Amino acid sequence: MIRVYFLLLCLLILSAEPLMAQEPDQSLRIELPFDWNKTSVEVIALPDSSLLIFSKTSSTWGSKATFNLNKYDANLKQVWSKALDIPSECEFIRYYTEAPYTYLALSGRKTEEYKFLQVHIPTGNLKLVEQEFKNIDSIYEYGVIQGNYFIIAHNSKDDNPVLLYLNPDHKEPQILPTLYDQRSSFSDLLIDKEHKRVDVVLTESNNRISRLQVKSFDVYGKLISNHFILQNGNRSLLNAEITPGDSTSKLLFGTFGTRDIRLNQGFFVADVASGVVNADFYDMLQLENFYKYMKPRREKRVRAREKARIKSGKEPLNQYRLLLHDLMPTPAGYLLAAEVYSPYSGGSVSTLNYPLLFPSSRRTEGYKRSHLVLLGFDRAGNLVWDNNFPMSEITTPTLTYAVEIAHTADEKIIIAYPDENKIFYQVIQGNTYQNEVSELELLRLDADEKIKDTYDPGVIRWYGSTFAAFGFKNKNNKSYSEEKVFYINKITF
Repeated sequence: MIRVYFLLLCLLILSAEPLMAQEPDQSLRIELPFDWNKTSVEVIALPDSSLLIFSKTSSTWGSKATFNLNKYDANLKQVWSKALDIPSECEFIRYYTEAPYTYLALSGRKTEEYKFLQVHIPTGNLKLVEQEFKNIDSIYEYGVIQGNYFIIAHNSKDDNPVLLYLNPDHKEPQILPTLYDQRSSFSDLLIDKEHKRVDVVLTESNNRISRLQVKSFDVYGKLISNHFILQNGNRSLLNAEITPGDSTSKLLFGTFGTRDIRLNQGFFVADVASGVVNADFYDMLQLENFYKYMKPRREKRVRAREKARIKSGKEPLNQYRLLLHDLMPTPAGYLLAAEVYSPYSGGSVSTLNYPLLFPSSRRTEGYKRSHLVLLGFDRAGNLVWDNNFPMSEITTPTLTYAVEIAHTADEKIIIAYPDENKIFYQVIQGNTYQNEVSELELLRLDADEKIKDTYDPGVIRWYGSTFAAFGFKNKNNKSYSEEKVFYINKITF
């Protein structure tokens, strides 16, 4: 049986100093009887401040796997539960939410078979769409608008990225027009529900220079407009995020490089309609806090050296690989964040600068981060502030987001990442830099219980300034017997 615990704050914390009183609140926690060796779990934040838990439990004796969907409200109380009758071979790929539905993409028995599960958020009513995509062996990203699917996938026949349109009632997918070759990749897919359109940003290169193409489609896959965002001088446009709105008001926020298009030299903002003519470029030296991950003396030396190189007509020596996060609208404008990373343990360097791009065939052993750079813009695309979050201790085996970011109504930015039974975080505002990262130990159900192992810890932004921290753990309870559970902590900043 699922147990829900209210973790009451003790009088000692209530009477502590103001700094301690600012520690995030952990008032709720649940534990589910899931064994890490048998169960995989996905935690999905929903727009009504609830959580959707998708779980697959496999049997070690080869019997059919069980799939379940459970919805929990903001108080971590179960709202509804659904068992799914799908083949054991199905695996979760990713999800997309267009209220009042959340859509789960699942792999099928065969490589080209996929299932899309439509979940009605209030009631849990389900609709399953089964689809075969010829020559498609991977789905990288997708979105849904008015029940129609726009899918970025990989074509195994020619090894190229492809954009598909699917109306489930017609069953036959349509390849949408754009330029497809191995040097093309998708940088952004934006479902603009308000304006009833879908915008796609495509990166095109010849391995020496790179440009962007923005295509807009209506909800039925018909091309509305097409814009080429051309190179500016020796600056190659590498990746970009697009804002919602009509064609005359859309902005691109992205990165640029020069000689090596795998490396980023700075950021740019451009009007989609006018191409690169009105673009603003910001190299790393122009950012107040970009080099703050270094010690002060080193930062001073690097800045002096780079300024001297630029003054003499040379390129900056320090150029970076950046993993762009999705562009976040804020009350004042937009927030653009990028994780600065490098591959480690030998092997070739992946060209992956964004989750929608496709990595090289050779693999590295992992990726380490140095820091997170954050840029705050107003609604017109003017840079207002920049900041930096140190990430020197973080490595990931694949190039996926290592931190979660949220913003509040009073323009504070919350950054968090998990590590074992702790959450490391900062709450920043504007360009005020902090070199210390706070840590929060996740509260247990019983202070006397002994945690033996923690597996797959995670954290996601839930709603407002609230996050959900989760993972598997093995523990010994009061009776010294071992329990294997999946926990979810509610954390409010």
